[in-house]
Amino acid sequence: MSFSERDLQSKLEDMEADIDRHNSNQNEFQTVSPQLDINASPKMRDWIERSKGWFNSLPKIGKAAVAIAGVWLGFSIVGAVLHVVSSIITIGVVGFVLYVGYRLFNSSETN
Repeated sequence: MSFSERDLQSKLEDMEADIDRHNSNQNEFQTVSPQLDINASPKMRDWIERSKGWFNSLPKIGKAAVAIAGVWLGFSIVGAVLHVVSSIITIGVVGFVLYVGYRLFNSSETN
């Protein structure tokens, strides 16, 4: 092997070592994941367990109906919140336009 081939070989080995070191660091970070521990009250846990049991006892059509009703209820709640936000924004814009109109009308009377 010539000098340049040995130099390239050593650089290649150094890069492989860096990649291996980088991969081992990533694996260390990937294996440690944060856990969120929620301590529900015993009453709430009991209600959740009874609900799970009730849901699991339903036939497939019943499970599908409950899932569809849940999605429908969720979209209804999101829609209601968006309507409220839209109404608040509309009231703000109308109030601002009325205020600007009042100021313009009031300033033209004083001149």
